[in-house]
Amino acid sequence: MSSMAGIAASGLRAASLGMQAAAHNVANLATPDATRQGVALSALAGGGVQAQPVDAAGDPAAPIEDMAAMLGYRVLADASVFVLKVADQTLGSLLDVRA
Repeated sequence: MSSMAGIAASGLRAASLGMQAAAHNVANLATPDATRQGVALSALAGGGVQAQPVDAAGDPAAPIEDMAAMLGYRVLADASVFVLKVADQTLGSLLDVRA
């Protein structure tokens, strides 16, 4: 069970970092010389995801991409929270059976 919760927690961390980067980009649209931020995601050997902040290149369609990224990261966060709830319920059921 702990590995399932760990995988979901890593997904939540990745979603949070992605939302922060996209929000930073949207907030700094009118700021000259502001650097865009992005997130590089990579799979971990034991399961889960690692998120690293990276500099992103400037792009005229960037605001649209940032809004779409926020929606995608929200879906990732919702899925991770769902997995955490299921893990918690499953663990609770197992403890009830053992008690």
